[in-house]
Amino acid sequence: MGILTACTDEGQLIILTPELERQELRKWRQTGSFYCPQCKGGVQLKVGDIVIPHFAHKRDSTCDGSFSEGESPQHLNGKRLLYERLLAVTQEVVLEPLLNNISQRPDLLVKTGEAMFPIEFQCSTIPISDLEKRTDGYRRVGMHPIWILHTPSKFMNLHEGVGIFQFSKFQEWFIVSTPPEGNVLLTFNPHSQTFHYFSSLLHVAGQRYIGLHRVLPLSFQIFPFARPKSPTTDDVIQYGKLYGIQREKELQNRILLNRKGIKDPFLRSCYEMKMLPTLLPPWIGVPVLKNDAFREADVEWQFRLLHFLKRNSIPLSDVSTYSIERFVSRFDRDFNGKSIACEHYINFLNEFAIECATQKTDLREDVVLKFISERFLANEDWN
Repeated sequence: MGILTACTDEGQLIILTPELERQELRKWRQTGSFYCPQCKGGVQLKVGDIVIPHFAHKRDSTCDGSFSEGESPQHLNGKRLLYERLLAVTQEVVLEPLLNNISQRPDLLVKTGEAMFPIEFQCSTIPISDLEKRTDGYRRVGMHPIWILHTPSKFMNLHEGVGIFQFSKFQEWFIVSTPPEGNVLLTFNPHSQTFHYFSSLLHVAGQRYIGLHRVLPLSFQIFPFARPKSPTTDDVIQYGKLYGIQREKELQNRILLNRKGIKDPFLRSCYEMKMLPTLLPPWIGVPVLKNDAFREADVEWQFRLLHFLKRNSIPLSDVSTYSIERFVSRFDRDFNGKSIACEHYINFLNEFAIECATQKTDLREDVVLKFISERFLANEDWN
């Protein structure tokens, strides 16, 4: 287990900073003894040519359980860089502190007034249950942890601006909701010393999102962490174009790549409603709030909802909570979020007096821009 802090025989706390020369540390290693601040067990000072200098527990140490992550060059370098930057912009930052009451040791702990914020820099992929367990531990003692994901390699050289991003389920866990910016994924690349923000994330389907990618140099970072500005009017127009393209691709792929035939729930609904997937009106498939509760594309779950209501002879003007609950029970997980999304969609249909899926209306593609504008046009600058 790699750590950057240790105690000497005299009880002095040592922090391995870049100012300490490797040659000096090698000499120090031969004359001194070092101990883990947590378990008090002996640790070795490792000074190689590639990995930054660090202390390491012995293989049979039982101290590992309180750490969030194992030894890796990017993790060691990342938490050291974060420590140095936060120390420059805040009054009290502790590196690798032991929280005795919960037996956890975050990478950093920032204290502002009476509030304490554990900061975890996550480089490796671990079970999500471990992340949730550590988060619950902090929250039990009134702390609000901040998780920073190591920037995925495929995004490191990505141009800034509006784009479509595919995240893994593990990466999705780090997305947080921060009004008015919406859903935001904060990542850090120690090699380039830059933060990569993926903000105003709009769910498309599966694990794909339309979002705004921005890069912030470490030297510009503050605490609380800088918050990205909302999309501009031009950005929103780009969101609308990308959303429309993804909607059409989804409908085309369901026809061309479908292997289930009529057993596919969406195509079954189209068949029973006697409607061609590629000719669905633009108001079926709009980005309502909480649409990310569904893994399915908006055009699919919204059309299936309309089919469900028609089949059960439920008018759009009189949809009960019970009916919505019956519909979302057909899907997996987050039933509450799905119910809220359905309510928003039904409210939208009632607002424009839409009563059935085949109804002719004057609504065009700009209905998508309406939803995106209402959600994102706040024009907030970096704090």
